[in-house]
Amino acid sequence: MKRITAVLLMGLSLLCCFAVQAQAETVEIEIRNFNFYPPDPVINVGDTVVWTNKMNYGHWVISGVDMRHNNKFFSYLLLNGTKFSYTFRTPGDFPYYCPIHSMQAMISVVAEEPAADAPAEKGDKKKRRRRH
Repeated sequence: MKRITAVLLMGLSLLCCFAVQAQAETVEIEIRNFNFYPPDPVINVGDTVVWTNKMNYGHWVISGVDMRHNNKFFSYLLLNGTKFSYTFRTPGDFPYYCPIHSMQAMISVVAEEPAADAPAEKGDKKKRRRRH
């Protein structure tokens, strides 16, 4: 009986892991007309952004602002039709640029709101019952 319970628990935990991964999305950004489209998307933690160069000119996708790299992500030279992807694992604003053509944009990453029926986290304000 213990063995069956252990196998069922392991299967349930794997199922939960796959369910969480299924929630992550892929956001496509095209490089065209010397701009990033869409220029400033808002995504969730865990989402992956895929940049695709649609131009006949090479471009880079480098995290940072005003030509100052901040070591978050750095693509290789993207030629026409090539792609670069990055998965955002923390919330925040992530500016990026192409140093060749002075193109700039930003990815805003937000933490997903917990489900309405999710238990409150430690530190959340809860209504407490008074004891009489």
